[in-house]
Amino acid sequence: MKTDSNTMSEILKLHEQYVKEIEISGMKRLSANIYKINSQNFVRWISDDFVPGGKVKK
Repeated sequence: MKTDSNTMSEILKLHEQYVKEIEISGMKRLSANIYKINSQNFVRWISDDFVPGGKVKK
């Protein structure tokens, strides 16, 4: 993990709020999906569960 569990917990809570704001923003579906996917990848990266340009973990 690239960050401690307390910080990660706060990030997950804030990310959930961010996704909710995207959903109510009125943005087009494709744009909203891009925002959600990219932010989720960042959260996964700081959780040490994602490598940019890497293979998908199964």
